[in-house]
Amino acid sequence: MVVISPPNPTDTRSALADWLELRTLMDTRGVSTRATLLNVLDILEDEAAEPDMVDAETGEVLDEAILEGARYQFVDVTFEELQYRGDLLGDSYPFEVDTARQRLTRRPDEHDDHAGQVVYLFCLLASAIRERRLQAATALSQAEQNIADAFQICACLAAGGYLNGDVSSFGFPRASGSGFLTALRETFARFGIGRVRDNDDIPDGLPTSLKDGGIDIIAWRNHPDGMPGKLYLIGQCASGLQWREKSVVEYIRQLHGSWFTHRPAEHSTPAMFIPFPFHHDISERNGPYLDAVRNRYWHEEPRFGVIFDRLRITHFANACMAFADCHRLKVDGCDRFDQVVSWVSSTRQTAGLVHA
Repeated sequence: MVVISPPNPTDTRSALADWLELRTLMDTRGVSTRATLLNVLDILEDEAAEPDMVDAETGEVLDEAILEGARYQFVDVTFEELQYRGDLLGDSYPFEVDTARQRLTRRPDEHDDHAGQVVYLFCLLASAIRERRLQAATALSQAEQNIADAFQICACLAAGGYLNGDVSSFGFPRASGSGFLTALRETFARFGIGRVRDNDDIPDGLPTSLKDGGIDIIAWRNHPDGMPGKLYLIGQCASGLQWREKSVVEYIRQLHGSWFTHRPAEHSTPAMFIPFPFHHDISERNGPYLDAVRNRYWHEEPRFGVIFDRLRITHFANACMAFADCHRLKVDGCDRFDQVVSWVSSTRQTAGLVHA
């Protein structure tokens, strides 16, 4: 039996929103309300077994009215976050938010036909598994093993939707089964410029069994004339909570400096793809919350480049799957999207997150 770990009052608004989304998926009616959060908070306070709640700084016993206000704030910020997600994603968001009544409703299970909803649910469930929000990990071990492959497909679609161009799924293991240098040659033959070293022209000391060189996504947008000097993105996928310990920037320098005799471009855009909302670990601030999120993006950009989080990936992957067939053929992973659909369906069945 898979259960959802309860939240606590120290969780961020994003973590609380994830928890309520999971609860809504599990509910037989597909509905969660403010009472869902208030009830679990009451249970957690009871389990704390403290006769009186005290202020951490002053040591004074807190008035019940203060505690009640904190509970309502706990609920308010959660529904603000849910509304934010719904406003950004529109029909790609698999839930309907009623902020006035503080009610979250699961959309009918027709998401197999809506790429954005599939991608969002994949990212939500993958995040919950990585965070251990879904307990009974042994039941989800197979699903966890397949997260990386499915996430790379979602990331490729997001890159394709963002650039409206070509995408090479370069991360290891590759669907084609090709080795590092072969895959590099194939990618840059599509790119149209850049000369990859021959096998007998590898300088002594360079790795001889490289998998992907820390690079998962290579994407670009061609000009009608096919000439050099184009939008060129190189990205890495990180489906775990330690994504900030990784950056593709150093790998880009190694790629261009070590494996080409004629580099494809001087300038490229680094990117990071994560299944969590970017602001997942940002707590409440005194000022406007979105100002804190904006400042954090600005702070992290020098290290990671363009950060594609759950919301951005959902939006742009959905845009990519809406492209004409001739466009989608340029994006690796479009032909394997059924793997993501299957992962979401089987994981929901295993975790009991389906309609009764």
